[in-house]
Amino acid sequence: MKKIIYYLSVVALLMLMACSGATFVNPEKASVDFTIDGGEENITVTADGSWDIDVCPEWVKTDTHDGTLVIKTERNETGAVRSGDIVLKGKDNVQAIIKVTQYSRCTHITPASDKVEFEKEGGTQTINIDTDGAIQVEAPEGFTASFAGGVLTVTAPANEESAKRGEIKLTSDNQSVTIFASQAGNVCPTCGGSGTVNCSKCGGKGYTVKRETGDSGWYDEVYHFNSYYGCKKCGGSGYKTDEGYANEHMTKGSGKMTCPDCGGSGK
Repeated sequence: MKKIIYYLSVVALLMLMACSGATFVNPEKASVDFTIDGGEENITVTADGSWDIDVCPEWVKTDTHDGTLVIKTERNETGAVRSGDIVLKGKDNVQAIIKVTQYSRCTHITPASDKVEFEKEGGTQTINIDTDGAIQVEAPEGFTASFAGGVLTVTAPANEESAKRGEIKLTSDNQSVTIFASQAGNVCPTCGGSGTVNCSKCGGKGYTVKRETGDSGWYDEVYHFNSYYGCKKCGGSGYKTDEGYANEHMTKGSGKMTCPDCGGSGK
């Protein structure tokens, strides 16, 4: 009999607590942001009793279950940012405010990294993206990419050909960000496997040309001539002029330099 009375007392106490207003109401978030497309956000609310939704913007829909506040918004077609407060009310004047903001367009796209690099075996990598927009993704040939839940997922299949490079474009409204993707291969795409590229100074000619003006009177001031210098960067030396005088021996350079991407390995 005592046990029955005890259990009944506990049940009555729980019912009393459930029916009494909360003396504190603490939502886990003080603010919620939605993109232009809207969405749903679940917020856990800690309280010592019952609470109600006292105020809510007309463009926001709410629901409650098991101590969770569900906030929903539709696509924002107003063309302007809209904001408002959801006010949760407990006992007497106990309140908690959750600020709700919905953007009319994307204001930022901020990736945690600006590149993904794969070995020739391929694989999948992810990058967290902080954004308030609905992101569209454009992937280069040889890569696939998708965006969902704040995460960019990039996949590259095994590569038995030349190394690959490309740019993944993330866009939303007037915002745009580039992620650089690369994958190792059997042949360097920059040098085609040769390990060398054209000299960056002479462009592969082996010499450089400078247009000269003499100092022996009006003739040299009007009629210019060229001086040819052997490109020192790729092994050349000396110079000569196209006037046929005061010429020194000019040795052309190779016109080549070590590939800066593969270091000369060709891979």
